[in-house]
Amino acid sequence: MISLLLVLLGALQIRKYNQEITVAEFDQIAQSDLTTPVSVIVPAFNEAAIIVSTVENVLKLNYPTHEVIVVDDGSTDNTIEVLRQRFNIQQLEKQGDTQLETNPVKAVYESADYPNLVVVSKENGQRADAINAAVNVSRYPLLCVIDADCVMDPDGLLHMVRPFLLDPNVAASSGVVRPSNGLVMKKGEIVARGLPQTWIGLNQEVEYARSFQWARNGLNRLHSMLCISGALLLIKKDVLKEVGGPWPNAITDDIEFTMRLHAYIFDRRNEKDLKIAFTPDAVCYTEVPEKISQYLPQRNRWQRGTLQAVFRNWRMIFNPRYGATGLFGMPYFLFFEALAPIVEVTAITLAVVFLLMGVTTVKEILILVFLAYSVNVFLTLLTIYISERSTQRSTTWKDYWKAVTAIFADGLGWHHLRVFVSFVATFEYFILRRCDLGAPMERKVASPPA
Repeated sequence: MISLLLVLLGALQIRKYNQEITVAEFDQIAQSDLTTPVSVIVPAFNEAAIIVSTVENVLKLNYPTHEVIVVDDGSTDNTIEVLRQRFNIQQLEKQGDTQLETNPVKAVYESADYPNLVVVSKENGQRADAINAAVNVSRYPLLCVIDADCVMDPDGLLHMVRPFLLDPNVAASSGVVRPSNGLVMKKGEIVARGLPQTWIGLNQEVEYARSFQWARNGLNRLHSMLCISGALLLIKKDVLKEVGGPWPNAITDDIEFTMRLHAYIFDRRNEKDLKIAFTPDAVCYTEVPEKISQYLPQRNRWQRGTLQAVFRNWRMIFNPRYGATGLFGMPYFLFFEALAPIVEVTAITLAVVFLLMGVTTVKEILILVFLAYSVNVFLTLLTIYISERSTQRSTTWKDYWKAVTAIFADGLGWHHLRVFVSFVATFEYFILRRCDLGAPMERKVASPPA
């Protein structure tokens, strides 16, 4: 019932949003000199294979005034050299302020060819530390954080900044993240869109659609969107600094920061009526793993990061001081996200035990399994239907039917694989106290134009 509620709330939110926006409105934002300038932050570690395409993409965004800050977080490959050759970066004397403490900055560069491109080279301190270093050198009051493997739609910033222009109490906004594996790029621009070619990638295409189209969209209506993806965040700089910036020791810094951001909003409710906006037509594409050897470690890290974030902010759970976030959002995230693997594995174990004891029958268990499978398929199909009525519709009927097929396949193995990996990660976090980030994903060079 909760999932259905989120689907309906998400659908209503998208419908309301589509009724309010106009093309002329975004044209005005794009052409106005009064539009708030944005600093786009791109943390990077060993991203030489893809960093040029990402920077080219962000530099070409349709936005009046924005700077791009790339932070090389102690890379051991030739990321800096690649940036130097492509963008003609030259070292500057400035180091930025030190309001957010970070690992030492080795050098700051500026492009001679692109005046709005800044590159920071620093000692390794993980993604959150790199973001904080970029904040220290940023010039503009709004910060957009993306990953080094991301590709943004040309009008993505225009859509994300709209809530700030309409309501001065908006503290942050987020958008939709989708896999980039089916994109074809040419000099930083999207020239063709498609779906991932592997079943692992296609499964994640459906998973991302399900998560962003109704889970986060619906949760945002309930002030309970406790995971703003690190791949796409727009936030006021003064708010990020007051919250303390992303936590450098976080396993998944985006989840942990989002929870602290909600705590900050409610702690200061009497001073500022701050809120978080969700923009369903702002799209950022990120590379997803298409090898099982990369997919499983990623899901392991996400589960450990979720547990760390929830229990680091445990004081918000069932705490009326934090409004709907404390009474609904945090409990939802605790039971339906953080502890879900334990619940599912326990249910499977009890089903086997009851079967062996003769308390239940194979037929009864199969009926329950079929009902659970059917509900999941129905909700995900509803999600795809909502997507098809938005600007994120499939480019071809072939892609549409591939996505539908992946929905039915998800409950026939992939879901159970994720549950098993998450259960192992839960054991590693609580028993083995594992808090490392694991090995970074091997990147693919951007697809050549067709």
